[in-house]
Amino acid sequence: MSGENIQGRIISLLDVLPKSEQKIGNTILEDPAKVIDMTAAELANYAGTSPATVIRFCKKIDVPSFTQLKVRLSAEIETPVYEGYSDITANESVDEIKTKLLGNAYQSMQETVALLNEERVETIVDLLVAAPIIYVFGIGASYLVAENIAQKWNRIGKTVVCVQDSHVLVTILVSAPKDAVFFCVSHSGETKEVLRLVDVAKKHQLKTIGLSQFGNNTLTNKVAYSLQTVRSNEAVLRSAATTSLHDQFIVVDVLFYAYASRNFDRTLEMIQESKAEVRTYEK
Repeated sequence: MSGENIQGRIISLLDVLPKSEQKIGNTILEDPAKVIDMTAAELANYAGTSPATVIRFCKKIDVPSFTQLKVRLSAEIETPVYEGYSDITANESVDEIKTKLLGNAYQSMQETVALLNEERVETIVDLLVAAPIIYVFGIGASYLVAENIAQKWNRIGKTVVCVQDSHVLVTILVSAPKDAVFFCVSHSGETKEVLRLVDVAKKHQLKTIGLSQFGNNTLTNKVAYSLQTVRSNEAVLRSAATTSLHDQFIVVDVLFYAYASRNFDRTLEMIQESKAEVRTYEK
């Protein structure tokens, strides 16, 4: 798959991996061409770990097997994709800032789209189609993503409730109808309020979907269905979410268009009708 960037994915996860798996990652990054000619046992021996660690490492970076890892690394060596993310420095021109931000956004979105599992997207679309109501929640920048979800699906006739107050949402989730969905957003996957709401939703039989960053975080482990964006190693300088927001929005867009394509004519009709109604309202 184009734009997959396995080496970039390894770099982004290195600091959160166990030391034994870090050894595997560092060995691959130091000489990917050499690793391609190794067996799992040879890589483990070279890195000073075990074959089981190699298998665990592959799963951590969302590659099904060591053989698949070698295939993807081989394709990447032939067409290098990792360029890194650019930080903003003092006294830069607006043109330089535009170029850096555009490059960061393009790379992170490209990798996020490559990371999306098509079967998982289809399964989640099935849940959303069947749901009588969808509840969405996020805090801070993630609330913007939750609002975006509500705005998109409400326009095409799906009832979506976006509540900013977690205490109010708890009381709503308790009386949710059968097959209702709780869709939560947390870039870190560790936001306490989000995790507590997932527990409430599961207790009351809601289907749970979580959108977070790539890796083994608590939200991914708690929800029934997980979507992840690439870990983009955003610049320390950032004062608010930048590339992570782009990534989350593009995941939502993929879901929305997959959902809309299931009933294309009706969706198009409702979007045109809502636009016409807004124009009438504004006159």
